[in-house]
Amino acid sequence: MARTTIKSIDVVNVDETKEMNEETIQDVKKSIKEEPLKDSDEIEVISLVSNVSYKDSKTLDIYEWREIGHVEYMTFDTLKNMWRNNKGYFKNLWLKPKDNRVIKQFGLIKTFENYEYLMDGSNYTKKNIDAICDAIKLTPNGLKIAICDKVKSLVVNSEVTDVYVIRELEKRLHINLIDFLD
Repeated sequence: MARTTIKSIDVVNVDETKEMNEETIQDVKKSIKEEPLKDSDEIEVISLVSNVSYKDSKTLDIYEWREIGHVEYMTFDTLKNMWRNNKGYFKNLWLKPKDNRVIKQFGLIKTFENYEYLMDGSNYTKKNIDAICDAIKLTPNGLKIAICDKVKSLVVNSEVTDVYVIRELEKRLHINLIDFLD
């Protein structure tokens, strides 16, 4: 009969684990995420506008996003080719890679920060109205429709209720919003 020996095993107390410093956890997550991308890595790409398509010149694969929020998976190599040949897909805010490493590598951090700012309903206040309207004015035309739809939904869902803000948005965006206010 074979003889089994048990070596000591270090057991981590659950309470000690809970006490781990939140910063340490964030540092570990950050270091994991900051690994360099490989060409074969699959990246989620989300559509910010409807009806976008792309044909990869190398593989002849066709990617289609029919509606806002649709996700397609693309290899990092395909995204690099897309960036080299058609930067407008990203600079015009038609598509957004859902990996911050890609956004950082393509130099699109500021572009997508502006987009996120405009999509955050908490920014639509009397204090921020001038900055919001100026930011909307500077967005690409294709995205203005999506932003107007977002503003309408903010009003319909009572996330934006300040009449002054609504009137300013109507005046500057040339859309009717007051009818959506309860």
